Amino acid sequence: MPVILKEEGNAMPRIVNTRKIVVSSDRLNDCKEYLESEFHLMIDHALSVGWSLDEVAVALDGLVAEEITVPERAITLH
Repeated sequence: MPVILKEEGNAMPRIVNTRKIVVSSDRLNDCKEYLESEFHLMIDHALSVGWSLDEVAVALDGLVAEEITVPERAITLH
């Protein structure tokens, strides 16, 4: 659903396409199970090249936060 933003000094409004994140509670656990093996392999790989577990955890948390905090998005759990 597009959102129209009016900016001062601009004659025409800017249209921003929003992307809504929708999470199905029924599918969430299945998705976590599906990703779990690759997730642990990614952590193990980062540890094997010298990153600490704390560094890896904070970096992953930051990447997830960046992904879901895009202002044009909304998260819904149903």
